[in-house]
Amino acid sequence: MYKEYNAHPKGLKTSDCVVRAITTATNSDYLETRKILNRKKRELCYNTYKDTKFLYEYFQGYPRLIFKPIKGEPRIKGSDFTKLHPKGTFILKMTGHITACVDGVILDTWDCSYRSVYTAWEIKK
Repeated sequence: MYKEYNAHPKGLKTSDCVVRAITTATNSDYLETRKILNRKKRELCYNTYKDTKFLYEYFQGYPRLIFKPIKGEPRIKGSDFTKLHPKGTFILKMTGHITACVDGVILDTWDCSYRSVYTAWEIKK
């Protein structure tokens, strides 16, 4: 369900979860991904590419799964998502975090599988 993976080219553990998640899910170059995100952020007039509204615009056109809260029930967690979606590549928007899930495994620098998932975008390769 979780495997430690750091897409940062120098292996640094920084607050770059958006870049790492997209790089991991798309199997793209980290520095090029960061450059694209920064360019798109300026085009769309956002201060940061970590802004939820920016992410919704950036991933517009990708198949999206929405996990709405159900009164009296706990939200779906990352660990639940990995069991429900054992195949495919996804970007998960979680509580205060973005991560990649590939074939039922969350790939990140730390185990965030306990966090609630709000939205997932399917990345078709």
